[in-house]
Amino acid sequence: MDEWRAILGPMRIFLSRFLFLKSLGVVGMVLVSGAASVRAQSSVMVVDAYNKKIHVASNANVKRSVGGMAKMVTGMVALDWAAASGVGVNVLATVPAYAPQIAGTQVIDLQPGDKVTLRDLIYAAMMSSDNVAAITLGDFVGRDHLSRLGRGGDPLGEFVRQMNQLAVREGCKGSRFTNPHGVENTRVKPYSTAADMARIALYAAARPSMRFYTNQATRDLTVYRGGQKMMVTVRNSNSLLGTDRIDGIKAASTPSSGGCVVLSAEKEASVFQQADGASVIYRHRLVVVVLGSGNPFGEAQALLRQGWGVYDQWLQSGRPVTDQRQLLANY
Repeated sequence: MDEWRAILGPMRIFLSRFLFLKSLGVVGMVLVSGAASVRAQSSVMVVDAYNKKIHVASNANVKRSVGGMAKMVTGMVALDWAAASGVGVNVLATVPAYAPQIAGTQVIDLQPGDKVTLRDLIYAAMMSSDNVAAITLGDFVGRDHLSRLGRGGDPLGEFVRQMNQLAVREGCKGSRFTNPHGVENTRVKPYSTAADMARIALYAAARPSMRFYTNQATRDLTVYRGGQKMMVTVRNSNSLLGTDRIDGIKAASTPSSGGCVVLSAEKEASVFQQADGASVIYRHRLVVVVLGSGNPFGEAQALLRQGWGVYDQWLQSGRPVTDQRQLLANY
């Protein structure tokens, strides 16, 4: 009887997780080399932010449209430029005349000639996925970078070059960005993978300034139009923000990309006693990536909870890495 309990207990846990994920459109879950692999039509990944250990993955290296998730790269390039140039994010940028023509839909109705700080443009791009805000960031930063290099050229083209350089620097292996906003309206289509989105998300999550841009439910922005000061409120499109200790990072969707979301969540740090009597403090943060889902928030929430379950087991077993392919750098 004890032997049967030992067998049936894990089977019940497996079945409950299977049915839970299946109800969200996920077909099944199996353990592979110390990580959970969720078989789904969407591309997903759950990775530990501090050890880069993959705990859940499915179709994570499939190249696909990611739509407005490209704005994570846009935001990071803008923040990196602000720090490297010493200009900061309080400088005003002017919405270029061409921005609304190529942006598609937008959220806060920015008009050509409007002036907005880089700080508020990043809020608009990251929280509400505003396309004109992303283009304005790219135009301003690209133009300034070309000026500092003493070169002419297309400001957006230079900014996109910086986006792709950041992606390569962070180890992305299957990404190509063609514009700051991510909409698939260019001749050459942008694409990425769940694994690469995880790499970008880890880079963003490691920056306290970026987490500040992504963990607010609403934000009042200032727009200067025709010499008049206007206040505009943006709302975060990440509906899971604040639940399950989720503090970011980005949600977006386009007809080509489907529903996409990248979550970041952290548990309280814990203290583990070592065999020699010493203690070690561990911090715990997971990043969840879901691309191309019909129910991105439901799937992401389920994956986060499943990821914590796998992570906790891994932590209690001493954090073994039995195969280097379990690490994001080798995925």
